[in-house]
Parts: sequence; C-alpha cells; structure tokens
Amino acid sequence: MKTNFSQLISIKILFWVILVLTVGIFGAVSFMQPLKPALPDNSLLLSLLIVTTTGSVVFLVYFFISALLAYSYIPASPDMAKELPSCTIIVPAYNEGKQVAETLYSLLETDYPAEKMEIIAINDGSKDDTWEWIKSVAETSNGRIIPVNLTRNRGKKHALYCGIKASKSEIIITVDSDSIISRDALKNLVAPFVDQNIGGVAGSLRVKNIKAGLIPQMLDVAFVFGCDFIRRAQSVVGSVLCTPGALSAYRKSAILPYCDEWLQQKFLGVPSNIGEDRAITTILLRSGFRVVYQNKAVAHTCVPENYRQLCRMLIRWTRSDVRENYVLGKFAYRRNPLFSFSLLMLQVNLSMQIFSFILSLIFLPLWIITVLVSLGSIHYLLLMTLFVTCLWSAIPAVIYADTRPKIDLIWAFVFGVYSLFALLWIIPYSIFTVRNSKWLTRDTFAPNLGKPPIDIRFAQ
Repeated sequence: MKTNFSQLISIKILFWVILVLTVGIFGAVSFMQPLKPALPDNSLLLSLLIVTTTGSVVFLVYFFISALLAYSYIPASPDMAKELPSCTIIVPAYNEGKQVAETLYSLLETDYPAEKMEIIAINDGSKDDTWEWIKSVAETSNGRIIPVNLTRNRGKKHALYCGIKASKSEIIITVDSDSIISRDALKNLVAPFVDQNIGGVAGSLRVKNIKAGLIPQMLDVAFVFGCDFIRRAQSVVGSVLCTPGALSAYRKSAILPYCDEWLQQKFLGVPSNIGEDRAITTILLRSGFRVVYQNKAVAHTCVPENYRQLCRMLIRWTRSDVRENYVLGKFAYRRNPLFSFSLLMLQVNLSMQIFSFILSLIFLPLWIITVLVSLGSIHYLLLMTLFVTCLWSAIPAVIYADTRPKIDLIWAFVFGVYSLFALLWIIPYSIFTVRNSKWLTRDTFAPNLGKPPIDIRFAQ
C-alpha cells in the first residue's frame, strides 16, 4: 500500500499547519498570562521550565533546517561509475545460530558481480552452532565465502579488525550477522565512492522483525526518522555521524592507517569495546573525508522485542555516542567554520546531539523537583510535556508518511509517549555509567587482548 503524491502533500500540509497553530497558541497562552501564579515560587524550577521550553524551540528550528537539507538529498546512482569496484564484505558473528546463514545467503543472492565480491564470514568464538552454519553456507558458495573461526571471543571490533586486515579490496563493506540486505543494496552502497573525497557510506536500516510486537513497530518509525531523515540531511553536507554496523561501506585506504588506534581505543581509562561503527566514522570525519548516506542500500535488521533488550541496546548506543561526541568535538570545534558550510553543519549536528543529552539531564530533575516542591504546578508541567511530546512525534510522523500507510503514522505518537514514560532515564543513566563498555545484549567477551592474528584465513 502506497500513499500517492497528492495524499502525501495533503498529510504534510495538515501536520505542519497543526504544528504552527499549536506553537502559536501555546506561545500566546504562555507569554500573555503571567507564569508566576501557575508555578511555585522556586527560581530553580522556573529556570528549568524556561530551559526545557527554549530547548524545544531550538530543536524545532534544527529540524526545520534538517528538513530543508533532507528534501534536497539525492542518492548517488550506480550508473555514475564506469564499472563496479571489487569489494570485501565482512560479516562478524557471535552466537547468531541459523540467522547468520540467512545473512550470508542474502549476500550471495545480490545482483553484484560474483567475481568482484569477497565475503569473509567470521565466527567470533561463538558458544552455539554459529560456526557450523558458516561452514555449511561456505561449502555451497563456490568459494565466494571465506569462513574464519576465531576460537576465543574477543568482541565485534576485533573480528572486524581481522577482516579489514585480511581483505583484498579497496572497498570494505560491513554487514551484521542478523541483517538481510536487499538485492541491489551493494550496488547502491558502493556508488558514492566515485568521489575520492568520500571515505564512508551508511546504508539504510529497516526493521526485519516488525511483526514481532509493539517495540519493533515503534522502532521502525524511529529508524525512518533517525536513520533516514536525519542521515539524509547530514549526507548533503558530507557529515553523517554514524555508519551503522548493519550495513556500511568504507574506503580501505582511509581507515587502514588508523585501524590499530581504533582497535586499542580507550575512554576514561577503559577499552572502548562498543560503538565501533560510530568510532570509525569519527576517524573518517577527523581525517577530512566525507561520510554520506545511501537510502537505496537497504538492510532489514532484527531489533529488540522486549523492554529489557531495548533498554540494553539504547544504553549501549548512548554510551558510545557520549564518548564519540567528546572525541569528535575535540576536532570539530577547533576549526573555523566561517568558510565551510559542511564544517558548520558538522558542528551544528554535533552540538544538537550534545544539547539533547543536556536536556535529558535537566528534564528528569525537573519532574522530581516539581513533585517535591509543589504538586500544584504539576498540571502545567504535564501539559507542557505532552505538548512537546506530540510536537516532536508529529515530525517523524510526517516523514513516515513517505514510506508507510497512513494508519501507521500512529506509531510515531505511540513511540513518543512510550519514550517519555519508559525511556526517559536511559540518557542520564548512560552518561553516568559511560565507562561501562560491555555489549549488554551479548554474553560478556574477553577484555582487550591486544591485536588478533593477521593471517586468519586458515584459523580453525
């Protein structure tokens, strides 16, 4: 089911009209009537309310700028290159079982020329039958899949390091072992590399297990917003902040000089074992390469199906974002953006992500202070909170209308309310526990054990 063009325009106009009217009415009511009678006589609480309201306005302006960039986004076409480049596809797997076989089969069934594909499937010391599945698919691949067995689990970063070092091609593609890629994904993913200034390309993510429950349905909306809309805008200026491990591509000559640094990275004195995709993107941006997004290179990936798994995934992502925001900030803010719009937007995108963390730190104490100081003003805060939640939810709903039936727009608002009441604690908790670099959704792997062996093609 697809929404035709006229319906889509009508939906967008309707939503934007609602947003403008809501902002106007709320602003008129807030500023025409004195706030003091509605609020307790507490300067800290009033300051927090002002900061939160101001932050909401700032984000609306930011989303408006992002929308202008996103709608000017044009993906690179595979027809741009005279011929497709050779590529090495690395698939790290740990306790994935049969799912890794489905991933490998999806790679074998792509329309990419077989003679230009090298697939390295790495079993990272799994405790289940993952290695047996890798060997089984490799035996039927006519030599296209190189099976690698690392007998000790060292983590995803180590497995990728092994694959990068063993790769023969200039273009390296990473695919998670629970992802299924579309038939034309690889052609679209490598297309931007005709531009020598591009060091990394992020693929487009959609939820594979979308029918598995409420959480996958909501995350599908989040992916369309965070992994498509935001990355389209970032791609226009060449500063996509994260190339997802589920499907991304890199120029080997751009990342190889920094592989050892990446492998041995530490933050606050502990090894950085999570967020390896965000870390490698930081290296590319720091080195002056452009990082872009290809919305036609699609991977369907599995997402958490229950609250516990969801929280653990978001904590892992947020901790790595905190770390990489700091690392990238040390580079980005030291350069003058006066004559570089791309650098300016990199600073803006980074600043807005940091600002969102600051707001999250403020918002939770805001509610606690309100309850402790004056229950009489909680209705005002609740009204403002619901307003901001609906406002922010309406934006991904508009974007979601491009790809999904109209009835599915409701999931944007469901996710907004769900995030407010169930996930509000994630960012503050992640910030205060940022030194914890455990994977959380996998069994604990061994700590940083140094460089794994380079010659891994015959590892058993």
